[in-house]
Amino acid sequence: MNTNLLRTLLSGLALASLTGPSFAQTTPPVDNSPPTDGEVLELERFKVTSGVDVEAIVLPIARPFNSVFGTDDNIVDVPRNVTIISRQQLSDISIESVLDFSKLTSSAFTTTNFGAPSNASIRGQSADVFLNGVRSRITSNGNGLPVDFNSVESVNIVKGPATAVQGASMYVGGFIDLVSKRPYFDKTKGSVSATIGSYNTKRWTVDVGGPISKELAYRASYSGEDSDGYYVNGFKKTHSFYGALSYRPNPNYELFVNSQFFVANYTENWGINRVTQNLIDHGLYTTGININNGSAGSPSDAQNSYHVQAGGNTIAWGPEVKINRHTRLLRPSNDSYGEEFNIQAIQTLKLSAEMKLKNTSFYSHTERDTISTYYYSEIIDPSYFMENRTEFIYDSPKFTVNTGLDLRYQRTKAYDDYFFEPANVWDITKDVNFINVYNSAAFVNGGRGFAVPGWPGRFAQPGLFNGDTNDSKGTTIGPFAQSTWNINDKWSLVTGVRVDYFKAKVREPLLPPFVRDEMSVSLPNYNVSLIYKPTTTSSVYATYNNSKNTSGAVGNGGGITGWDGNNFGQLDKELFQQPSELYEIGTKYALAGNTVFLNFAAYDQKRTAKSTSSTVVQEYHYKGFEAELNYQPNKHIYATMSYSYIDAEASVGFQYAMFDPGELPPGNSTNAAIMFGNTAKVSGLPSHLFNALASYSFDNGFSVSANAVLTGEMNNNTAGSLVIPFQYTIDASASYAWKDWNFRMQILNVTDEENWSPPNAVYGNGSILALPGTQVQFSVKYSF
Repeated sequence: MNTNLLRTLLSGLALASLTGPSFAQTTPPVDNSPPTDGEVLELERFKVTSGVDVEAIVLPIARPFNSVFGTDDNIVDVPRNVTIISRQQLSDISIESVLDFSKLTSSAFTTTNFGAPSNASIRGQSADVFLNGVRSRITSNGNGLPVDFNSVESVNIVKGPATAVQGASMYVGGFIDLVSKRPYFDKTKGSVSATIGSYNTKRWTVDVGGPISKELAYRASYSGEDSDGYYVNGFKKTHSFYGALSYRPNPNYELFVNSQFFVANYTENWGINRVTQNLIDHGLYTTGININNGSAGSPSDAQNSYHVQAGGNTIAWGPEVKINRHTRLLRPSNDSYGEEFNIQAIQTLKLSAEMKLKNTSFYSHTERDTISTYYYSEIIDPSYFMENRTEFIYDSPKFTVNTGLDLRYQRTKAYDDYFFEPANVWDITKDVNFINVYNSAAFVNGGRGFAVPGWPGRFAQPGLFNGDTNDSKGTTIGPFAQSTWNINDKWSLVTGVRVDYFKAKVREPLLPPFVRDEMSVSLPNYNVSLIYKPTTTSSVYATYNNSKNTSGAVGNGGGITGWDGNNFGQLDKELFQQPSELYEIGTKYALAGNTVFLNFAAYDQKRTAKSTSSTVVQEYHYKGFEAELNYQPNKHIYATMSYSYIDAEASVGFQYAMFDPGELPPGNSTNAAIMFGNTAKVSGLPSHLFNALASYSFDNGFSVSANAVLTGEMNNNTAGSLVIPFQYTIDASASYAWKDWNFRMQILNVTDEENWSPPNAVYGNGSILALPGTQVQFSVKYSF
């Protein structure tokens, strides 16, 4: 099928999704929305009757969900490790970014990604982001626009690769599925809230919804932020608009349409450069400037920036000084700006008591511009994709099957430049206004690469060399089938298979137009699980998942490069068929009258990731154990805990300063790099992660909660010569509900710990983030 035909088909299906049939049948309605206040939640054999408001329920057994197999399932019967995060937990912990997921689930520690991670990490790997079961982003290194939680009602976190329903991608550690806010059919209601806090934090939200008629309801939400933040010269300014409609003309049909527009202007955060163990242990920073103009020469400015080279800098190291933890590698004028627009339409038609038809159409458009003059430049102009998935779902007591067809088209134009990146040459204790490679003669005279068309003063390197810059198109046709066979009361067999027929067309946008290529591959993805149920409220499972996965540009555009490092101008087929294999066993229990849920899992996963535009093939091996507990006996108290252990190794890829050891400070010059081909522990990943959350509500309206996160030792660099020690963080909050008002105070990092967060593995010798100290925030919310 050619590209134009696929695009026409996708567009037609998307338009069709906005008009629904008016079939009239006598079978019950399809209703996946949360029950209204006061309803009792029932799910097969599990019932919650403790008087807990729906939004306050944290027990996952009380919530049907379809993130794993696309069918409404009970978490006890799903043969994968899944965490469901409720609206109550999102509020109690004030989830603001994917970094915060480590407070609520196992194996979800995310590296800094320059202070702006767009994707969480799960089991040591960048994770996918889904919206109501459909992949919603195509960034490929986990860096980009932050996740906007304005539209989010709850979050399902799935460990391990996507199943046959969702299809394979370069992310095989897991995925987060954002569940959108739904319209209200019972009555018009809403809320207005505002938050102020330390370091000029200011956030606000307006959320309202209600019925327009018996068949039609709406939901609208706006949130904004204008904050300075903990770090010098920092800011975050965002606006988010969300709207949704639900249309139910008869008992058998529903159309749910949601749309979101998000604008963000913010500063990324490299953190502190020149990392040494003395910096980690004692906060001591190594000073000194480059002397490329000769040891007797006078500096051209405070940073001697005129003489900065792309590599091979000679630095006259100075004394170690106590660093201000608010400081980071940033010139005051540097920033990142992005816009993201999404629209999704989900149709569900009940065909019979056992059969329904579901169609999901999704369109996403992203533009982004980042300039950091230390130096990194990226322009996404633009990146967009459209997807349409049709599912036929048959559900009977004996057998369930979800089968259908997924169509997808993506288009990306991205320009990236990080070849001239002397991050360790800059002394952040001196005038940071001179942290600017545009002042460097070496940059101006050839080091800046090619001019970006339509962007005066901006430069990039060809994707043939850096693996990021690309003008690419990709089409996917993916038939799939996922089924569950209940053999008897004790045993079930789950199987799934999908083949994505993927075609890529790639053009190098900075070199002559003859540098282009196209290729087609088949990407199989299959899974099989065996489930044994000792009792009706417990299960033991074994799962196997095997897939071949696409590669992509390293940059945030998430486009397609895949150039062959051995054959100029040709795509490398191996880059589009990278294998992943997962073995997982686990057990789940609903105990104490369904007030306790326990979840245990152990896994072994191997995957291959060949670097784009390179001949380097990296092999990854992850082994781990996860344990999670949820407890909610009544409306007054709930608690969650999780623990994870991971042993992760990888063959070594590129590391910052590997080929320019002169930029490594004295405390980091020995064994700071391991050469290609050797195996080392995956850096930026703690072997042990523990979190706990507890909340208690009094009858008089007061409530208190506390959260703790503990991380074991982790390497900041691949060589293991820079080690972040055991760390912990404690957050606490108190709130008071009075009539329609709610007042809340939250203290983050109560004990003012001086903690650190690692970067991704490439930059471990040149970057580490000093995490914020104690912060206080006050919130007020009025509900109507």
